[in-house]
Amino acid sequence: MAVAAVTLALAGGCGVSSTTEAKPPQGSGEQMKPLVDQFRDARARATSDFEKAALDRAVETGRIDPADYEEAFSRYRRCAEDSGLAGTYTKQPNGIYSITPPSNLGDGIDAYAKTMRDCAAKAGLMSLEALLRTQVDNPDLLSDPKLVTVRCLIKAGLVPAGYTPEDLMTFVRGDMEPGGDFDPMNAEAQKCLTAGGMAIQVDAPKGGS
Repeated sequence: MAVAAVTLALAGGCGVSSTTEAKPPQGSGEQMKPLVDQFRDARARATSDFEKAALDRAVETGRIDPADYEEAFSRYRRCAEDSGLAGTYTKQPNGIYSITPPSNLGDGIDAYAKTMRDCAAKAGLMSLEALLRTQVDNPDLLSDPKLVTVRCLIKAGLVPAGYTPEDLMTFVRGDMEPGGDFDPMNAEAQKCLTAGGMAIQVDAPKGGS
């Protein structure tokens, strides 16, 4: 039986991958505010000079500068490593990094995720990553990230037109055996999953095929 590792974006920021069941992102088919309004809202909550300056630039230009995201991620990584967090960093096709923690965390996964969130907030990554993800992968400004993934899968021809976010969550919470809804390791499927803040890795079963 396949083992699925599902990564869902942390609230507004980096993802943490584990084999434990993750709570799906919440939302609906409604639209978000215009991006510039989201930039202004984030600027009002920003605490560091770097984050404020990055969001000021975004308000002025109408977009998050990928260079600002890279700087925020570098700051996050330094904080994480200084805090003793190990992990594998992978840059996704949309330019956003995913972080896979060690596989032996066990009950320590919650503490690991809390330190991730703390470092992401301190680095300004929490807001910049969420906004960049919306900018790159969600031009329709859909408030439900699962719907972003589903529409992408439908557009790519990987699932039928009537496929729903509920169908998607049922599939990813299952075993995702070959012949299921779609091949989650397909390159186009991976792009769609990443667009919704979700990464899936299907491992071969131990001791056999």
